[in-house]
Amino acid sequence: MTPSTPDPTNRRIPRGRSLLFWGIALVGAGFDLVTKSYAFSTIGEPYQRLPVAVIPGVLELQTSYNTGALWGFMRSVPHSSLIFAGLSIVAAIGICYWLFARGAASDRRLTVALALIMAGALGNCYDRLFLGHVRDFVHLHIDAIRFDCAIFNFADNMLVVGALVLVLLALRPDAEATPEAAPAEPATTA
Repeated sequence: MTPSTPDPTNRRIPRGRSLLFWGIALVGAGFDLVTKSYAFSTIGEPYQRLPVAVIPGVLELQTSYNTGALWGFMRSVPHSSLIFAGLSIVAAIGICYWLFARGAASDRRLTVALALIMAGALGNCYDRLFLGHVRDFVHLHIDAIRFDCAIFNFADNMLVVGALVLVLLALRPDAEATPEAAPAEPATTA
Protein backbone atom coordinates (compact mmCIF):
# COMPACT_ATOMS: atom_id res chain seq x y z
CA MET A 1 0.00 0.00 0.00
CA THR A 2 1.54 3.35 -1.02
CA PRO A 3 1.10 6.58 0.91
CA SER A 4 -1.03 7.88 -1.96
CA THR A 5 -3.47 5.01 -1.41
CA PRO A 6 -3.87 4.95 2.35
CA ASP A 7 -4.72 1.77 4.15
CA PRO A 8 -8.27 2.29 5.45
CA THR A 9 -7.50 0.02 8.41
CA ASN A 10 -4.66 2.28 9.53
CA ARG A 11 -6.12 5.74 10.00
CA ARG A 12 -3.48 7.04 12.40
CA ILE A 13 -2.80 10.56 11.37
CA PRO A 14 0.33 12.13 12.89
CA ARG A 15 -0.13 15.07 15.23
CA GLY A 16 0.05 18.39 13.51
CA ARG A 17 -0.95 17.02 10.08
CA SER A 18 -4.23 18.94 10.18
CA LEU A 19 -2.29 22.06 11.18
CA LEU A 20 0.13 21.52 8.27
CA PHE A 21 -2.75 21.09 5.81
CA TRP A 22 -4.80 24.09 6.98
CA GLY A 23 -1.69 26.23 7.43
CA ILE A 24 -0.66 25.73 3.80
CA ALA A 25 -4.24 25.98 2.49
CA LEU A 26 -5.18 29.17 4.35
CA VAL A 27 -1.83 30.95 4.02
CA GLY A 28 -1.73 30.03 0.31
CA ALA A 29 -5.28 31.27 -0.29
CA GLY A 30 -4.55 34.43 1.69
CA PHE A 31 -1.37 35.07 -0.31
CA ASP A 32 -3.31 34.61 -3.54
CA LEU A 33 -6.07 37.03 -2.49
CA VAL A 34 -3.60 39.66 -1.22
CA THR A 35 -1.54 39.54 -4.43
CA LYS A 36 -4.68 39.82 -6.57
CA SER A 37 -5.92 42.81 -4.58
CA TYR A 38 -2.52 44.48 -4.74
CA ALA A 39 -2.13 43.90 -8.48
CA PHE A 40 -5.61 45.20 -9.29
CA SER A 41 -5.26 48.24 -7.01
CA THR A 42 -1.85 49.06 -8.48
CA ILE A 43 -2.41 48.25 -12.16
CA GLY A 44 -6.15 48.87 -12.30
CA GLU A 45 -8.99 47.15 -14.08
CA PRO A 46 -8.24 45.19 -17.26
CA TYR A 47 -7.17 47.33 -20.21
CA GLN A 48 -7.05 50.57 -18.17
CA ARG A 49 -3.26 50.67 -18.39
CA LEU A 50 -0.53 49.05 -20.41
CA PRO A 51 0.97 45.91 -18.87
CA VAL A 52 3.82 46.44 -16.41
CA ALA A 53 7.00 44.67 -17.57
CA VAL A 54 8.77 42.73 -14.82
CA ILE A 55 11.22 41.02 -17.19
CA PRO A 56 10.87 42.65 -20.61
CA GLY A 57 9.89 40.16 -23.30
CA VAL A 58 9.22 37.42 -20.71
CA LEU A 59 7.07 38.40 -17.74
CA GLU A 60 4.60 41.20 -17.17
CA LEU A 61 1.74 42.12 -14.90
CA GLN A 62 -1.52 42.56 -16.77
CA THR A 63 -4.94 42.39 -15.15
CA SER A 64 -7.63 40.18 -16.60
CA TYR A 65 -10.94 38.58 -15.61
CA ASN A 66 -11.68 34.92 -16.15
CA THR A 67 -15.21 33.52 -15.74
CA GLY A 68 -14.11 30.01 -16.76
CA ALA A 69 -11.66 27.51 -15.33
CA LEU A 70 -7.92 27.27 -15.88
CA TRP A 71 -6.90 29.05 -19.12
CA GLY A 72 -10.46 30.27 -19.64
CA PHE A 73 -11.91 26.79 -20.18
CA MET A 74 -15.73 27.01 -20.49
CA ARG A 75 -15.81 30.78 -19.95
CA SER A 76 -18.67 31.17 -22.44
CA VAL A 77 -20.95 28.76 -20.55
CA PRO A 78 -23.75 30.63 -18.72
CA HIS A 79 -23.15 30.80 -14.95
CA SER A 80 -19.72 29.18 -15.36
CA SER A 81 -18.34 31.07 -12.35
CA LEU A 82 -21.03 29.60 -10.10
CA ILE A 83 -20.58 26.14 -11.62
CA PHE A 84 -16.84 26.20 -10.94
CA ALA A 85 -17.38 27.65 -7.45
CA GLY A 86 -19.71 24.72 -6.71
CA LEU A 87 -17.18 22.25 -8.08
CA SER A 88 -14.49 23.85 -5.89
CA ILE A 89 -16.66 23.40 -2.81
CA VAL A 90 -17.36 19.75 -3.68
CA ALA A 91 -13.62 19.18 -4.27
CA ALA A 92 -12.77 20.82 -0.93
CA ILE A 93 -15.20 18.54 0.90
CA GLY A 94 -13.80 15.52 -0.94
CA ILE A 95 -10.21 16.48 -0.10
CA CYS A 96 -11.04 16.89 3.61
CA TYR A 97 -12.89 13.57 3.67
CA TRP A 98 -10.07 11.70 1.92
CA LEU A 99 -7.37 13.24 4.10
CA PHE A 100 -8.95 13.09 7.52
CA ALA A 101 -11.78 10.52 7.44
CA ARG A 102 -10.04 8.02 5.15
CA GLY A 103 -6.55 8.56 6.61
CA ALA A 104 -4.68 9.92 3.58
CA ALA A 105 -3.18 12.60 5.84
CA SER A 106 -0.86 9.89 7.18
CA ASP A 107 1.32 10.74 4.15
CA ARG A 108 2.97 14.15 4.54
CA ARG A 109 3.66 14.57 0.81
CA LEU A 110 0.06 13.83 -0.08
CA THR A 111 -1.10 16.24 2.61
CA VAL A 112 1.07 19.04 1.19
CA ALA A 113 -0.07 18.36 -2.40
CA LEU A 114 -3.74 18.44 -1.40
CA ALA A 115 -3.15 21.54 0.74
CA LEU A 116 -1.78 23.35 -2.32
CA ILE A 117 -4.82 22.28 -4.33
CA MET A 118 -7.08 23.45 -1.49
CA ALA A 119 -5.27 26.81 -1.35
CA GLY A 120 -5.77 27.37 -5.07
CA ALA A 121 -9.38 26.24 -4.95
CA LEU A 122 -10.15 28.55 -2.01
CA GLY A 123 -8.49 31.58 -3.62
CA ASN A 124 -10.30 31.22 -6.92
CA CYS A 125 -13.59 30.14 -5.28
CA TYR A 126 -13.60 33.36 -3.23
CA ASP A 127 -13.27 35.40 -6.42
CA ARG A 128 -16.03 33.45 -8.17
CA LEU A 129 -18.49 33.73 -5.28
CA PHE A 130 -17.88 37.37 -4.34
CA LEU A 131 -16.81 38.93 -7.65
CA GLY A 132 -18.38 36.67 -10.28
CA HIS A 133 -15.02 36.02 -11.96
CA VAL A 134 -11.42 35.14 -11.14
CA ARG A 135 -8.83 37.90 -11.11
CA ASP A 136 -5.68 37.06 -13.08
CA PHE A 137 -2.62 39.26 -13.39
CA VAL A 138 0.58 37.33 -14.24
CA HIS A 139 1.39 37.07 -17.94
CA LEU A 140 4.29 34.82 -18.91
CA HIS A 141 5.37 35.09 -22.53
CA ILE A 142 8.76 34.40 -24.01
CA ASP A 143 8.85 36.55 -27.10
CA ALA A 144 12.17 35.11 -28.36
CA ILE A 145 10.52 31.70 -28.95
CA ARG A 146 6.97 32.99 -29.51
CA PHE A 147 5.64 31.34 -26.34
CA ASP A 148 2.56 32.98 -24.83
CA CYS A 149 0.90 31.58 -21.72
CA ALA A 150 -2.60 32.57 -20.60
CA ILE A 151 -2.74 35.19 -17.85
CA PHE A 152 -2.90 33.48 -14.45
CA ASN A 153 -2.67 34.06 -10.69
CA PHE A 154 -0.99 32.36 -7.73
CA ALA A 155 -4.05 30.18 -7.01
CA ASP A 156 -3.64 28.69 -10.49
CA ASN A 157 0.03 28.02 -9.72
CA MET A 158 -0.83 26.25 -6.47
CA LEU A 159 -3.46 24.12 -8.23
CA VAL A 160 -1.00 23.09 -10.94
CA VAL A 161 1.89 22.38 -8.55
CA GLY A 162 -0.39 20.37 -6.24
CA ALA A 163 -1.72 18.35 -9.19
CA LEU A 164 1.81 17.70 -10.49
CA VAL A 165 2.89 16.44 -7.07
CA LEU A 166 -0.14 14.11 -7.03
CA VAL A 167 0.84 12.77 -10.45
CA LEU A 168 4.44 12.22 -9.33
CA LEU A 169 3.25 10.44 -6.18
CA ALA A 170 0.98 8.22 -8.27
CA LEU A 171 3.75 7.37 -10.75
CA ARG A 172 6.44 6.43 -8.27
CA PRO A 173 7.10 2.74 -7.87
CA ASP A 174 5.34 1.07 -4.99
CA ALA A 175 8.04 -0.09 -2.57
CA GLU A 176 5.88 -2.90 -1.21
CA ALA A 177 4.94 -4.17 -4.66
CA THR A 178 8.55 -4.63 -5.75
CA PRO A 179 9.27 -8.31 -5.90
CA GLU A 180 12.06 -9.38 -3.63
CA ALA A 181 14.98 -11.11 -5.23
CA ALA A 182 14.41 -14.82 -5.36
CA PRO A 183 17.08 -16.85 -3.62
CA ALA A 184 19.65 -18.17 -6.03
CA GLU A 185 19.20 -21.81 -6.91
CA PRO A 186 22.23 -23.98 -6.43
CA ALA A 187 24.13 -24.67 -9.61
CA THR A 188 23.89 -28.22 -10.86
CA THR A 189 26.67 -29.92 -12.66
CA ALA A 190 26.02 -32.39 -15.38
